[in-house]
Amino acid sequence: MKIDAKKKTLDAIKRLDGLLVKLHAMVDEDAYCPKVLEIALAMQGQLKYIQGTVLESHLYTCAEKKLSSKKKGAFIGELLAVIGLSTR
Repeated sequence: MKIDAKKKTLDAIKRLDGLLVKLHAMVDEDAYCPKVLEIALAMQGQLKYIQGTVLESHLYTCAEKKLSSKKKGAFIGELLAVIGLSTR
């Protein structure tokens, strides 16, 4: 993983940790439902950010070698399966 991507990912995971603690407390305290949903959506946003960051890093660090190898098809299939674009 690229160094900058690793830092961004770890920072986002820390934000997720904080949001999870907050979400747990809010549910435990029967907080107002839209506020609970707001935190859950913020968590989704962080997860999507992590997914994009890791995928971009993977494409920069691993894809070049894999796409020029004999295992190109397997690599493409793996990526499509992971990001949910393939039903094969």
